Amino acid sequence: MVKIYINKKIFFVKSSYNVLQACLSVGIDVPFFCWHPALGSIGSCRQCAIKLYRNDDDQSGLISMACMLAVKPDMNISTTHSDVRKFQKNIIEMMMLNHPHDCPVCAEGGSCHLQDMTVLNRHHIRRYRFEKRVYSNQYLGPFISHTMNRCITCYRCVRYYNDYAGGQDFGVYGSSNKIYFGRFENGILESEYSGNLIDICPTGVFTDKSNTQNFYRKWDLQYSPSICHNCSIGCNISIGERLGKLCRIDNRYNKHLNKYFLCDLGKFGCNYVNFNSTLKPFKRKKNIVQFLNYATVIQLISNILRNSSNRILGIGSPRASIESNMALFNLVGKNNFSNGMLPELDKCITLISKIIKSGGIHIPSISEIEKYDVILIIGEDITQTAALAALSVRQAVRGVHSSVSDESNIPIWHINAIKNITQDKKNLLFVINGTYTKLDDISKISYYGSIQQQLQFSTSIFDCIDNNAQYVKNNHVDIFDQVNFIATALCNSKKPLIISGTSYYDVNFIKISFNIAKILKKKGLPVGLALFPPAANSIGISLIPSISLDVMFNIIYSKQVNVLIVLENDLYRLYESNFIDKIIKNINTIIVIDHQNNKTVKNSHIFLPCTNFFESSGNIINYEARVQRFFKTHNPNFYKKKIYKLESWRWIHAIQYSINSFTSIQSFTLDKMMKLCSSLNPIFKKLQDSACSADFRIYGQKIARSSLRFSGRSATFADKNIHEPVSPVDPDSMFSFSMEGNQQTGNNFSHVPFLWSPNWNSNQSLYKSSNHVNNRAIGVYDGILLFRHHKNKIVSKFLIKKNNTNIMKNSSYFQIIPYYKLLGSEEMSHNYFTKIMKTNIIYAQLSYSDASRLKINNGEILQFQINRYIMRLPVRLSRKISSFHIGLPIGCSNLPTVFFNKVATNLIKFNK
Repeated sequence: MVKIYINKKIFFVKSSYNVLQACLSVGIDVPFFCWHPALGSIGSCRQCAIKLYRNDDDQSGLISMACMLAVKPDMNISTTHSDVRKFQKNIIEMMMLNHPHDCPVCAEGGSCHLQDMTVLNRHHIRRYRFEKRVYSNQYLGPFISHTMNRCITCYRCVRYYNDYAGGQDFGVYGSSNKIYFGRFENGILESEYSGNLIDICPTGVFTDKSNTQNFYRKWDLQYSPSICHNCSIGCNISIGERLGKLCRIDNRYNKHLNKYFLCDLGKFGCNYVNFNSTLKPFKRKKNIVQFLNYATVIQLISNILRNSSNRILGIGSPRASIESNMALFNLVGKNNFSNGMLPELDKCITLISKIIKSGGIHIPSISEIEKYDVILIIGEDITQTAALAALSVRQAVRGVHSSVSDESNIPIWHINAIKNITQDKKNLLFVINGTYTKLDDISKISYYGSIQQQLQFSTSIFDCIDNNAQYVKNNHVDIFDQVNFIATALCNSKKPLIISGTSYYDVNFIKISFNIAKILKKKGLPVGLALFPPAANSIGISLIPSISLDVMFNIIYSKQVNVLIVLENDLYRLYESNFIDKIIKNINTIIVIDHQNNKTVKNSHIFLPCTNFFESSGNIINYEARVQRFFKTHNPNFYKKKIYKLESWRWIHAIQYSINSFTSIQSFTLDKMMKLCSSLNPIFKKLQDSACSADFRIYGQKIARSSLRFSGRSATFADKNIHEPVSPVDPDSMFSFSMEGNQQTGNNFSHVPFLWSPNWNSNQSLYKSSNHVNNRAIGVYDGILLFRHHKNKIVSKFLIKKNNTNIMKNSSYFQIIPYYKLLGSEEMSHNYFTKIMKTNIIYAQLSYSDASRLKINNGEILQFQINRYIMRLPVRLSRKISSFHIGLPIGCSNLPTVFFNKVATNLIKFNK
């Protein structure tokens, strides 16, 4: 920390800051546009002017740009001098010359950084009397609107999209004052991180198109801090709601995970909650559906369970919260509960949990991934399965910038100077996969092969590191050069990282990844190991004792079961339809609890509609065993009195104890449920520490979910009743369902449902927080690592069975190799993306040699058979996929996940 003088007052700030950061860190308003903490400073907007005094005798000073000025001890600056104010006002006036007067219709209005800066500079009169510059807008896809007339040429968008996110289909065109930011031609943006353009842009050039039917101004929304449930990372988000609809998703800063950005799945995928909602319980008998109320359905199920003479089984879900799964576990018992994952995946997740707990290898957070200098990715296309991790990998490859900054004594925020020195220098990335991945453009070596070949290649890397290079050279001469290069790079690195996951549902990928990390640690290297499971709570549910689905189905076939309870799990997505149909026939009563209207729901005997993550509170545990709390934004029963929805854990508790009264059901709070979880399984004792209890108050008040400017509440139900209804009470959290409550939470971002600072309405207010800029935002919502202090390191090297990579090729049999799509593979959002994108996002991948043999061309329809299922998909040809392999979007288009272990036969071109 160094001492500086700002406006004749003493402040202590970090020496690594530029002056703009220093001012913002101590709460002093300095307007800016082009600077961004993740993108650095380029000094192009000229808005952050300050006056710098050379010494105590200097009375005139020199106007300088704060973002390009390094902090030095005892420096003296002014942000309020009349020359500075005049300069800033002139700059904003020039920026606004061509800006349209469309704030009332602009989707960014009310959360616009340009509005904030214009007001901050007291600019209110325009002297421009000529025609304004007019651009044509582009179609950028179904999620992002483009209004180029609003651009102020800060260059943030292109710096983010191209330099930071690695996008290649977006650029800047033109010269002088005729600059255009967009694509070469209309089309959907290809980057998996394109949605961040909405937040990066300080004006309304890029706005959210996905929720135009549910659009409200920022101050008219009710917010809650939440966790994205779309993958295993658990990015932090703020969700805005109005009239029971999700209207806005904002990034919520978490220094360990997402920091400033979300992937497009997190930004837009949560919109599925506005569709496919199920509202009332029902029972089905002989295909006749009868809708029920709380008391009736709970009494009905309680009687069935009480009178059951045989076992009652329960199937949980990795997409349901810890509380919901533990409630089902408590109801049916340890020997009757399954976690709802395929046995192959269950083995993978169990092994990952064991490694996290007892492997003795550091599991890096997403932000920590950026600090590694050599990265090896084994069998996982993380751009599609854990997209924020891939974005961090891109920063790691660019991470040579930080080392050059240290060596050259140039501050890291001076991004153009750093880029000039580094030129094309990069850290090393190696990718092993079955086909092309989005990280191949920055990969030093990308190896493509079958699942067996990938395992062989990875094992050979381990052998080379373990001083068995001669063995590899003698037995695998075709891959030796690549393998030896990767092994040498890992051994010579300062900080290596191994990444893998469960994409192939093959436990050997987890084992070989751990083995490589273990041998590198044995050599004294600070190695990291990141293993990504498929679902939001995969790690969490693996910590609950359970039996496998295979064992459960054997019990069902033995006809020792009367009742099966399925919790938030579509069994038809896991297994073939005829297999599940046979299971259903062996059970008298199937009870399904879900918020999706899937095939399992349609085949249930009794259905209970539960709330989704948008409407409920609970905890999930991410890939690194980080416990995080999410909170409901609203009470769904407040808007629709004739619906009957509860949290899954509340339904199960009410059934177990025959609680028919809605008031009594609500009295069993989340705090009580978490206490029950910790008593049933001591490993969950930290659940209650993941956030404050519902009793938490600030000056005797709950925290308001809405801003003081919230409007129209009295008119919400005016068409139904002239009386304003009483706001519901949230018994599960420290938040209130209204603007009543504490609004002065200050810089404690842990407890703020939405971002706001005095005079700063946009999300750029985050950068003004001293806690944020000083990197001290260590609040309860950072999450709690379950095994941070776990000292048992009992896992040693795993034995891996040698695979025969020279499998006899038969033109009649094609081995299935899965591929994933960020927007389409995830279970909850799949139907939403299929509908809104209006394009076929799934296809069958074939090699050119196989396509030539089958006489099929790119885009034509391929017909094939898996068991008795005949499938037809358009073909996409690839030069990377192995011959006699077919890439399929497992889990999509009625392709159940169990097809991992099958083969495709009877491949022919389909002629209509």
